[in-house]
Amino acid sequence: MSVPPISRPEPGVRRQFGVWSAALVVSLVAYGATNRAWRSSGPQEQSERPVLTEETQAMFNGWALLAAGDTARAAGYAQSVLDKYPRNIAAAALRVEAEIARGGGQAGLLAYENWLGARKLEDGYLLRRAARAILWEAAGDPAVGVEALQHLAADDDPEARARLARRMVAGGAGETRALARLGDQGAIQRLIRQIETGEGSKMMQIEALIQSKSPLAIPTLMKLLKDPNDPYHVAAAADGLGTLGARQAIPDLQRLYDDQRQLVPVRQMAAVGLFKMNDMTGIQMLIRQLASEFPMVSIGTANLMASNPTPEWHAAVKRGLADPDPAVRVMAAELLALADREAARAALQGLLLDDNLVIREKASQAMVQKIAGDFGTFRQFLRSGDALTRVQAGGRVLELTR
Repeated sequence: MSVPPISRPEPGVRRQFGVWSAALVVSLVAYGATNRAWRSSGPQEQSERPVLTEETQAMFNGWALLAAGDTARAAGYAQSVLDKYPRNIAAAALRVEAEIARGGGQAGLLAYENWLGARKLEDGYLLRRAARAILWEAAGDPAVGVEALQHLAADDDPEARARLARRMVAGGAGETRALARLGDQGAIQRLIRQIETGEGSKMMQIEALIQSKSPLAIPTLMKLLKDPNDPYHVAAAADGLGTLGARQAIPDLQRLYDDQRQLVPVRQMAAVGLFKMNDMTGIQMLIRQLASEFPMVSIGTANLMASNPTPEWHAAVKRGLADPDPAVRVMAAELLALADREAARAALQGLLLDDNLVIREKASQAMVQKIAGDFGTFRQFLRSGDALTRVQAGGRVLELTR
């Protein structure tokens, strides 16, 4: 086999070489120990010495070359094994790793798909290597980097979590919210302090605090119910208390709903918060809004009530699927996934071909987050031209292979 000279690792993959080198050292130590044991054994034991096959030797050489940074030759050794043993998962793993080191996550994904060929059974644990590489590449994108790091940190990647933590300490608002969503107590406490001091975007802080699902959020949200300065913060807090199941807030939410001086959005969200805790105090208002002549009001209310679908909810979603506005249809299809995944998939498939790029991207994201559950679909979206869709698809692959 003619091979190019050994080259230095690409900057984006150098952190992998420490892992590969460690694995190689372990292999060499174990191999040396086996040889020493064989040399010191008697004649009878010598006949039991394992045979180092051509396949095993090629794999050993390939990983050694990869650890040394010679990705081209490592890929060549992997392919030489795959040419003879197409189903060899170890050779496929080496090929994927070598291609990631050479060309990034998309190259690793292509190597995986070439190995998969016409097989019907996917290997999620091999696919996740390409997904992780795609997420790490996205981590450098200002538009989606925080979400990519959040997916990696949720997958117990210590480097991703440490990077989020460093940026949070440096004042990163997005990183603080990401860590709070992961349940980080320090980030949750920081959000609470920011809400109390008025530092940053209170609405985004409220949203992240709710998504943390932490009981620490409840006292802060209850205080916000009495915020005289911004009714929309009151509304968000009311909805969040319902999401967190804060039954101690029911009397306050009932008073808020009954107060006719409040703006409609405030009373509506108080009703939604109560509804999420099976209190029907404001159900008549919600039913009227589900039947609204304005599609966005109807489907928006259905979205808020998705935790406990009613007959009126189903009727609103069905109307939304037939609406001429594709934005309404996307929302309706996403909600329909709760009741009929295949019907929702069919509705979104049509929207993936919409003339409007924004609609196509929204449909892709809905498909990834709510509908898709198979690796074949996720592979399709890992190649999306929309960075957020790629990140969400990568996150779902990691989630399904933990």
